[in-house]
Amino acid sequence: MTQRNILAGDIGGSHFTLAQFEETLLGPELIRIERVAVDSTGSKDEILETWASMIKKMIQSENEVAIALAMPAPFDYDTGICLIQEQGKFLQLFGVNLKKELSLSLHIPESSFIFINDAQAFLLGEASFGKGKGYASLMGLTLGSGLGSSIKQGDEVRDAGLWQQSFKDGIAEDYLGTSWFVDYVKREFGIEIEGVKEMLVHPEISGRLDEIFDQYAQNLADFIVEQYDVFKMEKVILGGNITRASDWFLDKTLKSLRFLGILIPVEISDLGEKSAVYGAASVLFSKKKTSHF
Repeated sequence: MTQRNILAGDIGGSHFTLAQFEETLLGPELIRIERVAVDSTGSKDEILETWASMIKKMIQSENEVAIALAMPAPFDYDTGICLIQEQGKFLQLFGVNLKKELSLSLHIPESSFIFINDAQAFLLGEASFGKGKGYASLMGLTLGSGLGSSIKQGDEVRDAGLWQQSFKDGIAEDYLGTSWFVDYVKREFGIEIEGVKEMLVHPEISGRLDEIFDQYAQNLADFIVEQYDVFKMEKVILGGNITRASDWFLDKTLKSLRFLGILIPVEISDLGEKSAVYGAASVLFSKKKTSHF
């Protein structure tokens, strides 16, 4: 039985998912996992209190605490300082040392916290426990309020940072994140929406969804083609909230890729938000020979 409080979490623009693990002789075992909604446009104190409350709830003893948190970029993962400024989320956390703030709030050492890029954590989880098992070369893309990207080459999994890469008339995130849908719908229909979920049920848009997702699928296919020329990945795994609407765009994307001569599989994660949680946990257990969740 473990003598440590072992927690791993995924921080997103609308949620905080946190899991508790137990350290056994065979490796880590998932005990429980919970999700709470987070308003990333809220104040610093509101956001930190939500995170701290969830963490505190899962710390059940006075033993050593180890916490790995997957966090979106831009972020200084070594120091724990948030650098998010222009992504439309966590604006009140810019420049805040999250290790220090959470340490003070929870009365545990700053050294208890490890931060990892969320896209990197996503692909770490997929490579070990999801759709990426058995592949030497992978690309992970998380499609949500922003664009997360990661690459696996051999045993190395790293954040690719492609959200800010030049793409078409802007950067990749402009065409693959939620803002693309918001901007497209406003420009083409004169309707203001907050995101894809609202768009799918909007009575004035429902008849034009094929048109919208045709364009989004083409954007995604064009982006994958550009990255294939660089990385030659064997497979692309998609995650993030936008993939909940994958029935509208995945087949279209694959069709466009085939037309462009790219025949690699592009699949949606089965693990969902658990991918990043498992990936974050793997950092804590990286020295273990075996691990199973």
